[in-house]
Amino acid sequence: MRRVEYISVSDRKKFHRHAIDAGSIDEVSLRDAVRDEGALFFIAEGANGITDPLERAAFLLHRIAVRHPFYEGNKRTALLAAEDALTQFGYCIKESPELNQKVRDIASEVLEEGEIVPWLKTVVIPIH
Repeated sequence: MRRVEYISVSDRKKFHRHAIDAGSIDEVSLRDAVRDEGALFFIAEGANGITDPLERAAFLLHRIAVRHPFYEGNKRTALLAAEDALTQFGYCIKESPELNQKVRDIASEVLEEGEIVPWLKTVVIPIH
Protein backbone atom coordinates (compact mmCIF):
# COMPACT_ATOMS: atom_id res chain seq x y z
CA MET A 1 0.00 0.00 0.00
CA ARG A 2 1.30 3.45 -0.87
CA ARG A 3 1.93 6.01 1.82
CA VAL A 4 -0.52 8.88 1.52
CA GLU A 5 1.22 12.23 1.46
CA TYR A 6 0.17 14.88 3.94
CA ILE A 7 -1.73 17.74 2.32
CA SER A 8 -0.99 21.20 3.66
CA VAL A 9 -2.58 24.58 3.09
CA SER A 10 0.62 25.71 1.38
CA ASP A 11 0.25 22.79 -1.06
CA ARG A 12 -3.25 23.98 -2.00
CA LYS A 13 -1.90 27.51 -2.44
CA LYS A 14 0.77 26.20 -4.83
CA PHE A 15 -1.91 24.51 -6.93
CA HIS A 16 -3.86 27.74 -6.93
CA ARG A 17 -0.84 29.69 -8.19
CA HIS A 18 -0.42 27.17 -11.02
CA ALA A 19 -4.11 27.42 -11.89
CA ILE A 20 -4.02 31.22 -11.96
CA ASP A 21 -0.78 31.31 -13.94
CA ALA A 22 -2.43 29.08 -16.58
CA GLY A 23 -5.45 31.40 -16.78
CA SER A 24 -5.89 34.88 -18.16
CA ILE A 25 -3.42 37.70 -17.61
CA ASP A 26 -6.17 39.62 -15.76
CA GLU A 27 -6.04 37.08 -12.91
CA VAL A 28 -2.33 37.36 -12.10
CA SER A 29 -2.93 39.86 -9.30
CA LEU A 30 -5.09 37.21 -7.59
CA ARG A 31 -2.56 34.37 -7.71
CA ASP A 32 -1.85 34.55 -3.96
CA ALA A 33 -5.26 35.85 -2.85
CA VAL A 34 -7.00 33.50 -0.42
CA ARG A 35 -10.63 34.38 0.26
CA ASP A 36 -11.18 31.98 3.17
CA GLU A 37 -8.10 30.65 4.96
CA GLY A 38 -10.28 28.70 7.39
CA ALA A 39 -12.05 26.83 4.59
CA LEU A 40 -8.68 26.06 3.00
CA PHE A 41 -7.39 24.65 6.30
CA PHE A 42 -10.58 22.59 6.75
CA ILE A 43 -10.25 21.18 3.22
CA ALA A 44 -6.58 20.23 3.68
CA GLU A 45 -7.20 18.62 7.07
CA GLY A 46 -10.30 16.79 5.85
CA ALA A 47 -8.39 15.35 2.90
CA ASN A 48 -5.63 14.12 5.19
CA GLY A 49 -8.09 11.77 6.86
CA ILE A 50 -8.96 10.03 3.58
CA THR A 51 -6.74 7.23 2.29
CA ASP A 52 -8.79 5.96 -0.66
CA PRO A 53 -7.51 7.74 -3.80
CA LEU A 54 -10.92 8.23 -5.43
CA GLU A 55 -12.55 9.39 -2.20
CA ARG A 56 -9.68 11.79 -1.54
CA ALA A 57 -9.77 13.20 -5.08
CA ALA A 58 -13.57 13.56 -4.90
CA PHE A 59 -13.34 15.35 -1.55
CA LEU A 60 -10.75 17.84 -2.82
CA LEU A 61 -12.58 18.38 -6.10
CA HIS A 62 -15.90 19.02 -4.40
CA ARG A 63 -14.73 21.07 -1.42
CA ILE A 64 -12.46 23.43 -3.33
CA ALA A 65 -14.93 23.92 -6.20
CA VAL A 66 -17.94 24.46 -3.91
CA ARG A 67 -16.45 26.30 -0.92
CA HIS A 68 -14.40 28.74 -3.04
CA PRO A 69 -11.46 29.33 -0.69
CA PHE A 70 -9.79 31.51 -3.37
CA TYR A 71 -11.04 34.65 -5.09
CA GLU A 72 -10.43 33.20 -8.54
CA GLY A 73 -9.47 29.87 -10.09
CA ASN A 74 -11.30 27.55 -7.67
CA LYS A 75 -12.50 25.07 -10.29
CA ARG A 76 -9.06 24.84 -11.89
CA THR A 77 -7.42 24.49 -8.48
CA ALA A 78 -9.94 21.80 -7.50
CA LEU A 79 -9.11 19.77 -10.60
CA LEU A 80 -5.35 20.14 -10.06
CA ALA A 81 -5.71 19.06 -6.41
CA ALA A 82 -7.78 16.02 -7.41
CA GLU A 83 -5.20 15.10 -10.06
CA ASP A 84 -2.42 15.36 -7.48
CA ALA A 85 -4.31 13.11 -5.06
CA LEU A 86 -4.72 10.51 -7.81
CA THR A 87 -1.12 10.81 -9.02
CA GLN A 88 0.12 9.79 -5.57
CA PHE A 89 -1.50 6.41 -6.25
CA GLY A 90 -0.43 6.09 -9.90
CA TYR A 91 -3.66 7.34 -11.50
CA CYS A 92 -4.82 10.35 -13.49
CA ILE A 93 -8.03 11.71 -14.95
CA LYS A 94 -8.19 11.08 -18.68
CA GLU A 95 -8.76 14.09 -20.89
CA SER A 96 -12.25 14.34 -22.29
CA PRO A 97 -14.37 17.02 -23.94
CA GLU A 98 -16.83 17.01 -21.02
CA LEU A 99 -14.22 17.32 -18.23
CA ASN A 100 -14.56 21.09 -17.84
CA GLN A 101 -18.35 20.82 -17.80
CA LYS A 102 -18.22 18.13 -15.11
CA VAL A 103 -16.08 20.38 -12.91
CA ARG A 104 -18.58 23.21 -13.47
CA ASP A 105 -21.39 20.80 -12.56
CA ILE A 106 -19.58 19.93 -9.34
CA ALA A 107 -19.03 23.61 -8.49
CA SER A 108 -22.70 24.42 -9.06
CA GLU A 109 -23.74 21.22 -7.26
CA VAL A 110 -25.57 19.86 -10.29
CA LEU A 111 -23.31 16.85 -9.75
CA GLU A 112 -23.69 16.18 -6.04
CA GLU A 113 -20.88 15.11 -3.73
CA GLY A 114 -22.04 11.48 -3.61
CA GLU A 115 -21.98 11.27 -7.41
CA ILE A 116 -18.34 12.29 -7.82
CA VAL A 117 -16.66 8.97 -6.96
CA PRO A 118 -18.89 6.99 -9.38
CA TRP A 119 -18.08 9.54 -12.10
CA LEU A 120 -14.35 9.39 -11.27
CA LYS A 121 -14.46 5.60 -11.66
CA THR A 122 -15.39 6.17 -15.32
CA VAL A 123 -12.59 8.68 -16.07
CA VAL A 124 -9.64 7.68 -13.89
CA ILE A 125 -6.92 5.65 -15.61
CA PRO A 126 -3.54 4.27 -14.51
CA ILE A 127 -0.47 6.34 -15.33
CA HIS A 128 1.75 4.38 -17.70
